[in-house]
Amino acid sequence: MKLRSPIITLLTGAVLAIGLWIASLNAATSATTAYGKPATPTPTTAPTVPAATASPSPAVTPSPSSAAASPTPSETGSGGFVIPDHANYVGPVQAGGGAIAITLHDKIAIAYYCNGKTIEEWMKGVPAHGHLVLTGKNGAHAEVNYALGHARGQVHVDGFSYTFSVIAVHKPSGLYQSIAVVRGATVKAGWIVLADGTEVGSIELDPNAAAPKAQAAPQLDTTSLTADDGGVTLHATPIDGETGSGF
Repeated sequence: MKLRSPIITLLTGAVLAIGLWIASLNAATSATTAYGKPATPTPTTAPTVPAATASPSPAVTPSPSSAAASPTPSETGSGGFVIPDHANYVGPVQAGGGAIAITLHDKIAIAYYCNGKTIEEWMKGVPAHGHLVLTGKNGAHAEVNYALGHARGQVHVDGFSYTFSVIAVHKPSGLYQSIAVVRGATVKAGWIVLADGTEVGSIELDPNAAAPKAQAAPQLDTTSLTADDGGVTLHATPIDGETGSGF
């Protein structure tokens, strides 16, 4: 009996130790799981390096020359040009042949060619979708294509032909006319005032004649719209397509 008691005591201690070891093992196993699922290691991925991107190109700012609208005609969305109903165009013709003024108001167009001396012609026509054919005395005529800010074409006077490319203008530049009686005779004066203020003018001594003679016109004062012709005051009227004056 005395021999068995120590053996039983040893066996009891061993069983208790084994039970404690199993309990600790279960606790460790439950700590490695979450929400009833086995804990699995999270895969480690290499950091993604973003692809190189091209730097955005700076916005292109139009140069002043490309942004300018005048005297080039303004284009419409349809690819054509804006055709004005009212406009005044003036400028020199090529080859030093003088100057031309073209003014249009609704359905009427008036043109005046002048070399500032003995050759000048008044012409009339009807605007037609950016195109003009104007005619005057002695076979004078002009063919013109026009749009907003600009007109170009060819004028035929006194046996000569001159091409031109002229711009739209506003007062005081433009076309002026005066009809008066000077020393008992009717005269008809015309002045073209260019964009830089230069005047080109002639005066017909007998405007009702089939082939009126002309000479240089006196200087026009664009402020008072008067000119002195040998002591006789000429009063000028603007031929203005924008306002309809002179039409």
